[in-house]
Amino acid sequence: MTAPVAGRRDFWDRPEGDWGDGRPQKQAHLEFREHANSCYRLGSVALSRGDLEVAANWLSKAMDADHPGGWFRFAVVIYRCHGWSPDEEALYAYLRSVVQGAAGFDHGDAQYLRPLLTDATAVLPPADWEDPDYGPELEAALRAGHDVLTIPDDDTETSDG
Repeated sequence: MTAPVAGRRDFWDRPEGDWGDGRPQKQAHLEFREHANSCYRLGSVALSRGDLEVAANWLSKAMDADHPGGWFRFAVVIYRCHGWSPDEEALYAYLRSVVQGAAGFDHGDAQYLRPLLTDATAVLPPADWEDPDYGPELEAALRAGHDVLTIPDDDTETSDG
């Protein structure tokens, strides 16, 4: 077993390859998952240091192997790289699709956040985060993305008529 990233256990750091569906029995599949987990760890270290380009590179490789934590933390990279403004609707849609992907691979925090993908005002029960460093940030991002995409009515502006 490898040492935890940032001094505490990381729920999705699973070098044994068990991502909730058991440890792969075929050696090639196990090695594939071990490599993906290494990519996840490298991306996580880069993310914790704020090196978003490196984090995106490694986490995208973990995503390619369907690593649930890779999907979830890549969503954090998307948000941190771009933030939100009213003209970022496509980017916000991409963020939602990545969170949905993480949920599809059984990431508990992504599943918890699913109601926010369609209703940013959804009331969620108190969270028991798998990823307490990034779960609350993604929740805030999903809520904020909705807020900035709500464009005010033109009636609020004054004219020099």
